[in-house]
Formats: sequence, C-alpha cells, structure tokens
Amino acid sequence: MRRLLTEGTEVTVRYLAVAEHGVVERVEDGGRTVVVVTDRGELLRFHLMASAHYVTRDRAARLQF
Repeated sequence: MRRLLTEGTEVTVRYLAVAEHGVVERVEDGGRTVVVVTDRGELLRFHLMASAHYVTRDRAARLQF
C-alpha cells in the first residue's frame, strides 16, 4: 500500500523524458488532489486516479513518491 501524501512531502514530478523535484504544498479533497510546487516555482495540481497514481488533468505529468 502506498504511503499517504502530506504537506511538505518531497516528490518527483515525472514528465515523458524528464524528472523534476517538488514538494507537496497542499492536500485537498480528502487526499484525492495534491498541489505540488516544483524547484522551478511552478504549481501543479495532481489528481488521484483509479490506478492509484497521481496525474495532472492533461496527463502530462505524474507523481512519484
């Protein structure tokens, strides 16, 4: 079972061929949505999918933790 994400958790944002470090800024909707700030200062919103992975709405990025 995956561990729960909490504010301050360090994560890796995975794009197609690139990985970037980030930190969970907020956990919303009972843990189904997380907002991550990347090292470049970009805010990304990830949603929990049925596959138990967090991905952006456009599916351009996913979280690894």
